[in-house]
Amino acid sequence: RSISPDISAADAMTLLIDKNASGFPVIDNEGVALGVFTEKEILRAVFPTYLKDIGDFVYEEGSKTVLKKLAQLQEIKVRDIMRKVFPTLNEDASLSEASRIMITKNERRIIVVRDKKAVGIITRYDVVKGLAKEAGVMI
Repeated sequence: RSISPDISAADAMTLLIDKNASGFPVIDNEGVALGVFTEKEILRAVFPTYLKDIGDFVYEEGSKTVLKKLAQLQEIKVRDIMRKVFPTLNEDASLSEASRIMITKNERRIIVVRDKKAVGIITRYDVVKGLAKEAGVMI
């Protein structure tokens, strides 16, 4: 699954919810990965940027500011809020290499490429499942 950089952030958020996914790669018409759109990008777009500076906080339920920013997601394109720096792996990379990137860069997903074109995505779940299979823990 992937999404276009040109759809609205609100439509992308709806896709995340409908597909029970935490994120999607953002792919152009030629199959090139441009970024990653996740729940985190939605939260960053909706909540104030100063939150990281104030730490724990009390945020009013249904705040007008949050509701306004949620409504604005219909006007914002995925390309405007997607994460543009993201890891990739060649399709023949090992599970160990995927694990190393996920651990050292604190990534939940890595876009898999062949000749610079996106061909898939590997998540932490996929890596754990693959390692369990290799170890004979799963049948």
